[in-house]
Amino acid sequence: MPSHEPQRQRLRFKGLEHEGYPDGRCRIRVSMEWSETQTFVGEASGTQTIEGWLRTSAQAALRAAEASAEGLTLQLAGIKAVRAFDGWVVIAAVRARSAERSWSLLGAQTSNDDEFKSTAVRSVLDAINRVLELHVGGD
Repeated sequence: MPSHEPQRQRLRFKGLEHEGYPDGRCRIRVSMEWSETQTFVGEASGTQTIEGWLRTSAQAALRAAEASAEGLTLQLAGIKAVRAFDGWVVIAAVRARSAERSWSLLGAQTSNDDEFKSTAVRSVLDAINRVLELHVGGD
């Protein structure tokens, strides 16, 4: 029997491009999609350190997410990689604001040592997707 509940839709991580420069800076470009026909891109610049990659990836992800949701402002409050047991957890804190309300959001994702940039994007999505779904869905 088919369900009549509306299908939940989440912004999905499509891809990440990283450019490193000789002066120790980097540029990261993140692509996100609601569907295969709706792609949103965000870019940010930062430093080529683990902390820099985390922050720059998260900022690029937030810019792509803002492009997908008119009237919603997203601000990175902080992002950190924490060693837990035998691996890493990337935790993102985000502030979201619309004309009607504001939210303090938290997202987390596990990471391998070589995946910090993409894990930062996924932790941001973990933090913001429920609010994006409400905002874009109009509820």
